[in-house]
Amino acid sequence: MKHLLTSAQSRRTVLKGAAASTALAFEGAFGAAIAQGADTIKIGALNVYTKGYGVFGEAAYKGMMLYLDENNGMVAGRKVEILREDDEFNPQVGLQKLRKLVESDKVQVIMGPLGSHVALAMVDYLRANGTPWICTGAGATDLTKLRLPNFFRPTVSNWQVAYAMGEWAAKNLAKDAAIVASDFVTGHDIAESFKESYLKGGGKIVKEIYPPITATDFSAYISDLRAAAPGLTYCFFGGTDAARFVKQFDQFGLKGKSTLVGFQSVLDTDTFSGQGKSAVGGISSGIYSELLDTPESKAFVERYRAKYKATPGIFEETGYSALRCVDEAAKAVGGKIEDRPAFLAAMATVSFVAPRGPISFDPVTHQAIQNIYIRRAKEENNQIVNEVIDVVRQMGDFPGNKA
Repeated sequence: MKHLLTSAQSRRTVLKGAAASTALAFEGAFGAAIAQGADTIKIGALNVYTKGYGVFGEAAYKGMMLYLDENNGMVAGRKVEILREDDEFNPQVGLQKLRKLVESDKVQVIMGPLGSHVALAMVDYLRANGTPWICTGAGATDLTKLRLPNFFRPTVSNWQVAYAMGEWAAKNLAKDAAIVASDFVTGHDIAESFKESYLKGGGKIVKEIYPPITATDFSAYISDLRAAAPGLTYCFFGGTDAARFVKQFDQFGLKGKSTLVGFQSVLDTDTFSGQGKSAVGGISSGIYSELLDTPESKAFVERYRAKYKATPGIFEETGYSALRCVDEAAKAVGGKIEDRPAFLAAMATVSFVAPRGPISFDPVTHQAIQNIYIRRAKEENNQIVNEVIDVVRQMGDFPGNKA
């Protein structure tokens, strides 16, 4: 169930401003910051750490820190320094911070960003520069279409997660749907992926709404939804936007009348705290659930809770597993991560069972091949969590991306 989709161009310039950059050396249980030296691997964690989407950047960073904690602050036997830079969810700022990390800080690997519009602005620079780029968030379908030899995405493509939900929702939930998604490149990419799959499954789209990314009051859009009366409402928002939309969807009386269905970031541990019981019953697709009944997931959740006194979600797992990908590839080349051709060739062969399940890379597009879980939010032990109700196993990249 795969098909070629091309992301829409970004329609808005978002969240401008100057960022105060921070370079944070990893500090593990073993005490002080790691000293720099010839044997230190420097990794640039370029992501959004502020504003509405900052919760996801922080989550990925925490996952990386947990992995380093478990490995004595090392990758392939070499000490690691993580240098954090905030792209502010802004392509211009992101490109500026990328240049700093590569040219001034001399990082050997770039990890991030979250925003697809930021990632797409980074492409030309990293294509020319060749620095290994491990994408930990941006799901733009076009990123794997570009075939960058130094690009690997051990997280989702928008297509994987949204397309997997479309046919499933048409078969199991309702034949008429409305789509509500943030009006920027990611929102349109996700909406188009869901829509094509949903229509293929026999569904009908009765309404499409694209609020600006700066929207804080969704009441007018929810009134439009009420008038359209869809059997289900498929949505994409992130961070505080996701929290507000789900709360208002409940407060304005749509919950119970239209099944709330979302992309993974809409209903996950990083947004549940702002949604409370309004999230209960919401259904989403994603690459991870904290309730996965596997030894790998149970151990990951236990260690994360011990360190952070919280429950991990998708982005925590992504940061953790993405850094393991770097570690596995670096070990395969004897720790010589500076040998880019050898390191990138080793990345292409990485395969292991992560907390989310089996993960490997498509040999052509370098997109992660992985399970997509259909999840339902429920209350358990005074917490909102995602239970797995179905699985689309080992979803790869869409076929048109291999032409």
